[in-house]
Amino acid sequence: MHTSALVRARSLAVLLALILVAATTALAAPAAEAAVVKPLDIVKIHFDPPGKDAAKNSGYTQEYIQVKNTGSSTLTLTGYTIRDDGPQKFSFPKGTKLAAGKTLTIRSGTGKNSTTTLYWNKASYIWNNTGDSARTYNGAGKLLETCKYTSNGTASTKTC
Repeated sequence: MHTSALVRARSLAVLLALILVAATTALAAPAAEAAVVKPLDIVKIHFDPPGKDAAKNSGYTQEYIQVKNTGSSTLTLTGYTIRDDGPQKFSFPKGTKLAAGKTLTIRSGTGKNSTTTLYWNKASYIWNNTGDSARTYNGAGKLLETCKYTSNGTASTKTC
């Protein structure tokens, strides 16, 4: 009887150890995933502004993508780029800085850059109304994020 109790105690100890390892692993996975933070996060793509797609800058500039600095310090975006599925490429102007937690809007079309809004400086729409992908790259050309969207005709904005 004493041996039987000892076997049960050991079995219980092994079972508790296995549960502890499983719980630790389950809790550590999201924490490890959360630790991989993109310094520049695509927040939103406004790809199909209301109205007819007129070949005018006033229409082009209604289309935009927003990115956010998710880090805890100012991010220098010199060399960073944004691309679509086609040949469109936006290069952040030299010296562009984005403070921690701040959002920057990049509008299609032309206009005067500010600290909160930049312009693609192309006389065209960038984002396809039926679907496209936005990809961000750091200054070394490393892919940071991809945000894909498709449109079913009812949505004109993709929150990434």
